[in-house]
Amino acid sequence: MSFALTMTRFGDAGADASAASGPVRTCLVTGTENDPERMIRFVVGPEDEIVPDLARRLPGRGLWVTAERSAVEQAVARKLFSKAARAAVKASPDLADRVERLLLERALEDLGRARRAGRAVAGFVRVEQMIGQGRASLLVVAAEAEGDGLAKLKASGLPIERLGDAAALGGVFGRERTVYGAVARDDRAGQFIQRIAGGAARWRRYRLNGAG
Repeated sequence: MSFALTMTRFGDAGADASAASGPVRTCLVTGTENDPERMIRFVVGPEDEIVPDLARRLPGRGLWVTAERSAVEQAVARKLFSKAARAAVKASPDLADRVERLLLERALEDLGRARRAGRAVAGFVRVEQMIGQGRASLLVVAAEAEGDGLAKLKASGLPIERLGDAAALGGVFGRERTVYGAVARDDRAGQFIQRIAGGAARWRRYRLNGAG
């Protein structure tokens, strides 16, 4: 079953807008320039290993790659990190897998923050209740979501993001498995919706090689 359930994407429009007016970075694989939000920054670690820097905070010169699995795989296979760093650096063969895992973990961490703040619920009944109360702003579903349950959520007209499988989503809510979740509308102090939806979209684009 495809992960590519594409609804309204909070992360896409913002990235496109900033690409038109903000800083850009050059991909060491394709040579194309893009908004940093659509790229992955890497740095050379203390042991001369290539380290993903998703938060873009680690010290050192940034080595930028388009945020797509195939691009990271090419950078490793063609030893482009060493070429860009002008040094013999080590890029692990599983670097592309590591980046995908980190992207998913970051989005799940943001969902966890929303849960701890009392702004995210899990389970179809509780999701329906939040929708019925007019409080829900984002629906988050696992890869296993399908059939009547998913169809009912689609009918709500709310944006839906797939985020990992039921086990990964369940871990956020202290459950063995979770297929359906919902996040309440942000209050003035929160940016849960934008962060969760943006992170989910970034993870999805990466694993689908930018297909959406």
